[in-house]
Amino acid sequence: MTSFEPPDAGLLVEHLLPSLLGLNRLFSQEMQERTLFFGELSTELEALHGRLNVISSPAREERDVCQYPWLWRYVSHFTVGANSRAVQHAKLWAFHWQVDGAEVLELHVSSTNLTASAFKGQVQAGWRAILDLCHPPSEGRRRTWGNLVPFLDALGVSAGTVASDRVQRLVRLLGCVQCPAETTFIASIPGTTSAARQLKQFEPSQMHMLAPTIGEWNDGTLMNWSKDVGVDPSKLRLKWIPEGHSWANPNWWSLSKSALKVLANRSVRLDCLQPKPRFIAEHQDGDNRWSHAKLYLIVSRRRRYLLVTSANWSASAWGAGKLPPRNFELGVVFETNWRGLEDVGQKFVASSVPYCSCTEPRTSDDPQLQWVEATWDGKHIELHARSADDTTLIDATIRFSDGTQKQISVIGRFAICPWNDAQRTPIVVRFTQAYDALEADVIDLRVPSEFSKTSLPEIDPDLATALREAFLLQRYGGPVVDVDSIPGLNSASRPVVAAPSADYSVQEWVDARAAFRVIDRWCHALDEAKAELTLLDRVRWDGQELCRLYARREGPAAGLVVEELGWRIEEEA
Repeated sequence: MTSFEPPDAGLLVEHLLPSLLGLNRLFSQEMQERTLFFGELSTELEALHGRLNVISSPAREERDVCQYPWLWRYVSHFTVGANSRAVQHAKLWAFHWQVDGAEVLELHVSSTNLTASAFKGQVQAGWRAILDLCHPPSEGRRRTWGNLVPFLDALGVSAGTVASDRVQRLVRLLGCVQCPAETTFIASIPGTTSAARQLKQFEPSQMHMLAPTIGEWNDGTLMNWSKDVGVDPSKLRLKWIPEGHSWANPNWWSLSKSALKVLANRSVRLDCLQPKPRFIAEHQDGDNRWSHAKLYLIVSRRRRYLLVTSANWSASAWGAGKLPPRNFELGVVFETNWRGLEDVGQKFVASSVPYCSCTEPRTSDDPQLQWVEATWDGKHIELHARSADDTTLIDATIRFSDGTQKQISVIGRFAICPWNDAQRTPIVVRFTQAYDALEADVIDLRVPSEFSKTSLPEIDPDLATALREAFLLQRYGGPVVDVDSIPGLNSASRPVVAAPSADYSVQEWVDARAAFRVIDRWCHALDEAKAELTLLDRVRWDGQELCRLYARREGPAAGLVVEELGWRIEEEA
């Protein structure tokens, strides 16, 4: 997943991840349900360790690390700028699912950041595709995705070596399926040619644009952008808000007076949004969210195309002429009959004054400290940094899960710090160089056997082992975990009643069947994981844990399970 703003841990933990992972429980403040929720969440996240990744722009402001700082052990958070200056503004989500034994790739391209405000306070626009991965990878199928593949290649390189390796998993999956018909990806890559030229293929005669942030256009950049697209500025229709509109907030919608003057001088028409704009029927009265969507309706002689994108209308997002884009941006173009954007508003008259930001944008020099990364493999913390200033020392403050800190210096672009305490894990590192500062969430690279040694602080240590075992069994087809199945969680749970001796043989038979169903599910998962080393290591470790779990149980059924599992594990070694 990608985001401009750093991802919101509260959003992911309490809402997004439980939904994506299909947890049996929702987040709750009730103690017993909360314990079971975090027990299930941690087990599912651990199974996907190394496969949940977010790439964003770097965080330059010091963040509050109080809410779920442990999340970044499970979800790897990368930032761009490893090789050159870049802003990550694209919003791409890619999910690789197993559905009824078949592999599926689900893609989302939108304007949605991974923040609570993006979901609760804004209206977004997005595109979605669900595709069956029914072919082996091929270069021919990969090429059908056009600009998406070089965009992913560049994004991965910009986010560092670890991120690049993980992004290539998605690139390989794209080789297993053709791009949906009549779909074209439009991508901006920092430092490359103008992305606006990619729109020229649609032969636009007119373009309608809706975006909440308008760049600092000057006469030269505006004319160059129009030339790149192939449409005269007088044929551009910008959908904007008037003064007094409910969205008229400089933190939401932004257009400077100087940019407005440039647009007016080149006859770019501004169309007025109504006080309560409604693009779709689902946008109800009383919905106070403001539009964060970026939509471009391309009108050609015989067809209309809709571009759904992350890109605001600015030279930074698109580039213009010889000026390259500064941002990573991604959008999708497809043919449409929708005229909602084209029909919005009328030309501004004297009574409809365009809203302008109160202050002109401030210009500032690019910071010297441009990219940082922190990784931990269970033995060493490695720090990487890129700065335009090779002479000034970079200091790094490592924060640990118990609240303690450790300071070291980064000499050149690299530093290393020995650390093997699995109970006091490194959480975040703040890099400072003179007046510049960047923070990096620590990317946990431990192998499964070491990663499992660290439990969630949200869970009572006395319950951690029982919860882990119960949810491990549940994942492989064991009984669904409830309050009564965890000793010590429910003080009012019913006392265990011994079964009559005549029932023991029946119960042992039932237990044996249930246990061997777990083995069958584990073996099936092992077979499916053989194509990917990181997942294979995790499933193998689960098998060893299941073996230890049953070894602690009494009865002939448990003994048979241990023997069978041991044989399967030894066979796969």
